[in-house]
Amino acid sequence: MKIKIEYYGIPRQRVGIASEMLVFDHEQMGIKDIILTIARRHPEFQKHCMDGDEINKNFTVNLNGDKFYQVDDGFAQDGDSLLILSMDAGG
Repeated sequence: MKIKIEYYGIPRQRVGIASEMLVFDHEQMGIKDIILTIARRHPEFQKHCMDGDEINKNFTVNLNGDKFYQVDDGFAQDGDSLLILSMDAGG
């Protein structure tokens, strides 16, 4: 499955790119597992945006523009998009 990851604010600064496509061998994957994959790929994201194996409380994840996750408890499927952003982003 392919998942598009978009970074905004501090997460974008830490990974150094606006977006990327991640490919997994599963039909569905937990958001927490996707975030952990991102942390392994981007050490600066791990250092500044994670608390152990959880996303820092100052950041949030949005799935397909519909639902926000702070506890990383949702699931993504092929073709989904995850936005990772600072809690204070936006207006």
